[in-house]
Amino acid sequence: MQNEIHQRDLIVGLQKGLALIQLFSKANPRLTVPQAAKMSGLTQSAARRFFLTLVHDGYLDTDGRYYWLTAKNLRLGQAYVDSAQFPRMVRPIVEYVASRAEEHASVGVIDDNELVYIARSKHTPFNSTSVRLGERVPIHCTAGGRLWLASLPESECEAVLQQVTREQRTPYTVTDIVTLMERIAQVRRQGYATIEQEFEIGMLVVAVPLADREGLYWGALSLTSHQSRTSLEAMCRNHLDLLYSAQAMLVA
Repeated sequence: MQNEIHQRDLIVGLQKGLALIQLFSKANPRLTVPQAAKMSGLTQSAARRFFLTLVHDGYLDTDGRYYWLTAKNLRLGQAYVDSAQFPRMVRPIVEYVASRAEEHASVGVIDDNELVYIARSKHTPFNSTSVRLGERVPIHCTAGGRLWLASLPESECEAVLQQVTREQRTPYTVTDIVTLMERIAQVRRQGYATIEQEFEIGMLVVAVPLADREGLYWGALSLTSHQSRTSLEAMCRNHLDLLYSAQAMLVA
């Protein structure tokens, strides 16, 4: 649990600068000062000064009108991957699981109602761009996301589903809240989650939750394959015991 930090100890400028960086996304790869000001609630003058500071320090580039992120921002994410305890702890086990199963393995954690991959195996027997280190993916159509939702009380789980954008990523993606609650209840009963083509056509995923010593969810260990290689039933039959063995080694 985080220690409470008094408001007087916070550097508001740093908070605002980081918030501006996070405005950039797949939907908004380039922003003007007026757009950033509107999205952030800052004045245009303040947004411009923050943007120019980030340009000066190499985190943004500009053509004079539009601003966009530079590759230097990758240092921030890589610093977490290289220094944080969880990624360093899980990497060897992720590689072990992948080599034993001969499938792609990964670990994801929840951040701001999204699943973020913090570790992935080098072993990748199929071509997919969906399981990339640092990738942020929706919780409603991913195995790790549903495991987290299943760890919440039902009322809180439903409130989160109401809040998030439930994108129809494939024709098989479940977006209806009633049906999602039923799927999540099944995950809660069986203790693991499966996803069949809801996130990406052909993609099959089976995942188990990772918890700390108090039993609180902190992430998910997943195996990902493709319909051309196997079936979801075969993945569960052949690899769930392996995932549970790895789960026992990853008690935080």
